[in-house]
Amino acid sequence: MTSPRSDTPWLAPETPEVVWFAGPDAPEFLNALVSQELGDMTPGQTRRSFLLVPQGKLHFLLWALRDEERVGLVTDPGRGDELATALGRYRIGVEVDIARETGGVWVVVGEWVGFDVSWPGVERHLVIGDRPDLDEGPPDEYESLRIAAGVPKWGVDVDEATIPHESGLVASSVDFDKGCFLGQELVARIESRGANTPRHLRLLAGSGDITTGDVVAFGGEDVGVVTSATDTLGLAMLRRVVAVGDTVEVGRVTAEVRELPLKSQG
Repeated sequence: MTSPRSDTPWLAPETPEVVWFAGPDAPEFLNALVSQELGDMTPGQTRRSFLLVPQGKLHFLLWALRDEERVGLVTDPGRGDELATALGRYRIGVEVDIARETGGVWVVVGEWVGFDVSWPGVERHLVIGDRPDLDEGPPDEYESLRIAAGVPKWGVDVDEATIPHESGLVASSVDFDKGCFLGQELVARIESRGANTPRHLRLLAGSGDITTGDVVAFGGEDVGVVTSATDTLGLAMLRRVVAVGDTVEVGRVTAEVRELPLKSQG
């Protein structure tokens, strides 16, 4: 067994869930629902995607996987059955089998054989089946990598009240050429207006330690709250009066507002 180190693979302390969609109509069925183009994916390929509610706000943050015969959607721990149910209600007049993965689902940080689900600056691979012969890494180290990569966590940094463009994930999760999908109207309208939303998730780089729950102030006004933090870095959903490059007050320290590294990842 190997020990968690920055230069050797290690097992992430999370177990996401995978829902598989099989049958001749599966790619077309999913393409009409999720925000990413899935029809041209090849075996072994991965892409980010959303499942939105019809009104256009977030419902699931997803990774799409393609194997030889099926399309898989990866969701957060404990949400697999919910995802299968949410999509299953649209299965009318199509040949699609929906089944949650019942084997092991693992995330390896570092070089490994599996589906590529990397974050900016963090190589990650999804492994389905037997547990990789690796030690599990410390949760705080994994959390630090997530925050530094600007990856929002469901129920923490974003939730069902979040507009997709606020999350920083639209560039990597939405194909604007694919045609209609659930919630497409709101996403397309905001995109056409320059992605101008009331808030934006931002990365904060502090002059000292940042703590979850710290109030973020700018120009004498409260503009957000830190939702994830690790040492001098934090994530916060900030009002649009704050721009990238601005300096804000975060608790007892100051911080530079930065764009999410994830936002530019296609």
